[in-house]
Amino acid sequence: MSSCLAQEVHLARRHEEILSQRSELLQQMETYLRDKKTKKTWQTEAADAACKRNAALLNDIEAAEKRLQERMYLLPHPDTVKLEGQQFISTNRENFTSIILELCGSS
Repeated sequence: MSSCLAQEVHLARRHEEILSQRSELLQQMETYLRDKKTKKTWQTEAADAACKRNAALLNDIEAAEKRLQERMYLLPHPDTVKLEGQQFISTNRENFTSIILELCGSS
């Protein structure tokens, strides 16, 4: 009979140990799940912020592209600029000649 009582006491202690381990594992699991949820929330917030930044950058790039395209239409074609320059020189050749002669003569 005493061996049954000793075995019962041993089983009761073992049962308490198992319950204690179970409680500890449950707490660890709750902590793990809470940390995982926090990490997921943080990652979602970071992804949302990155998405907003990317959208803002895309808008800025599109606006800059539009401004450049508008400026491109405002600027004359390079051939036009070249021809205007040649026309200016040919129509003002006498003025340039006199200025060059004055500069050369003053040295």
